[in-house]
Amino acid sequence: MTKKSYATNVSIIFGIGVVLMLFIFVLVSHHRGISERVRQDRSELLGAGSSVPADPASGRSAQTHPEPAQKAAAAPTPSRR
Repeated sequence: MTKKSYATNVSIIFGIGVVLMLFIFVLVSHHRGISERVRQDRSELLGAGSSVPADPASGRSAQTHPEPAQKAAAAPTPSRR
């Protein structure tokens, strides 16, 4: 009975190891081309945003810059005695 249990445990551990190695192989092979796709997507996005229409009246680009937020000085809260 002990030999059968030992053989069963070894085969289960071996099977789990094979399944984990297969999973790692599939995961790595799937992500090998990700960096190239990211580079292509980035170049397409940067290429599409490079043409900013110019405003002919002012000679500046049509891109507007938001005004900086004004920080109001808060009055100190009155303390009660």
